[in-house]
Amino acid sequence: MAIASAPMPYNTLIGPDYREENVYPEEHPGLVIIHDSPDEKAKAHWHPGLEFVYSSHGSCPFIVDGQEMPLNTGDLLLINPYSIHYGIPTNTDGTTPLVLSVTFNDEVLERLYPFADRYMFSLRAPRATKDDLAQLARLGEDIIRWQQSDEAIRGFKLNMLLYELLSLLYSRFVSGVRRPELVRSGRNITMQIIGYMTSHRKQHLEATDVAREFGYGREHFCRLFRKATGKTFKEFLTDLRLDDACRKLSGSSASIASIARECGFPDTRALQTAVQRKYGIRAQEYRERYENRN
Repeated sequence: MAIASAPMPYNTLIGPDYREENVYPEEHPGLVIIHDSPDEKAKAHWHPGLEFVYSSHGSCPFIVDGQEMPLNTGDLLLINPYSIHYGIPTNTDGTTPLVLSVTFNDEVLERLYPFADRYMFSLRAPRATKDDLAQLARLGEDIIRWQQSDEAIRGFKLNMLLYELLSLLYSRFVSGVRRPELVRSGRNITMQIIGYMTSHRKQHLEATDVAREFGYGREHFCRLFRKATGKTFKEFLTDLRLDDACRKLSGSSASIASIARECGFPDTRALQTAVQRKYGIRAQEYRERYENRN
């Protein structure tokens, strides 16, 4: 893993509420990381700044707000401000991945573009064209090249490319404005709750217990959670567990019963029901379809 500043203890800079903090180098508007090891274990986290991800080579699926986002060679991903996420670098054809992530410093963005953290981004934004997508990929390759360079002008080139990337993202890839977040004492309480659920998803979790953990009554908590996420507590938790289970179904030979237990489902039937509702097939069929694709 390479970082565009002096080495720092990656993953140890994630606070108890899952916010990634104090990671930005002073010489750049964002943190540039090259993920190049399948052994890298990222923790769930969030930040107020937009994150740009590009796979130059290999597979690195991301879990973003409980949903799996595939990322293979040549793919791009935009992670919106305040989204809980983490990546899973994997081997591809026996070779290591090479995946770029750029997390922009929200304080720098705020000075340049007021209320920058309120905007939502999408690769399918109305103004984005195929040429814009191709330009994002080219910028990704150029940033990787200069991040790995030892030339004296490296800092100038990286800054030029990062600001060019920012200009392109904010001019062509804005898809809307995010919904108001639940904030307590200046911190994003929705992200704290989602981070807590993500980290404890394999354990027995009830809405009442999580509500109590964050100082809410159950009914009020459930209303706020659904307003902020668009899902009920149970739906969101099931999706978190289902993403884990589907990765294991497609990537291991473990029994369906053991996968259900490992991923936090109360029993095999609960896993079967979740797979059926989302994909319209049983868990064994899901596994067989994946095997047939390979």
